[in-house]
Amino acid sequence: MKPEPVLLRGVTDSTELARRVLHTRLREVRRLAGGLERREPQGLHAFRIACKRLRYALERFEELETSLEAPAKSFALLQDALGEAHDRDVLLSILPAAMAQTEHRLRTDREACVDRAGGLWTQAQELLLGCPFIFFEEASNHSSVSFGLDDAKNRA
Repeated sequence: MKPEPVLLRGVTDSTELARRVLHTRLREVRRLAGGLERREPQGLHAFRIACKRLRYALERFEELETSLEAPAKSFALLQDALGEAHDRDVLLSILPAAMAQTEHRLRTDREACVDRAGGLWTQAQELLLGCPFIFFEEASNHSSVSFGLDDAKNRA
């Protein structure tokens, strides 16, 4: 999956560059978050790659804004959980049919990884919402509703 291009026309300083990159990567993650909800291998993998891109962008711009450190760490944990699920998906795709016990264990482990990723995704969103560098009034139209946080809080 190719990354969404970052539009840089009119950028005049590093702060605006960082905001545009982060907004683009965040938009990409949000667009692919349905893969986590559907729990299917290709969607999870695409979501994981988008999370990796956002994480690297957050880490890259931590020097400009220290409030990006906590979301970056959160996305690292999320990416790890999604990577563990992906590893199990790959193993399941090549596992011989005669290994039913191993298949059951891998499927159970995979589901636990995806469940853990769901909780980490909620945490990561909450950390991002608290990051003034990304969510600033004049340039952001993001809200807790657009992340689905209101629904998550109502379910809790």
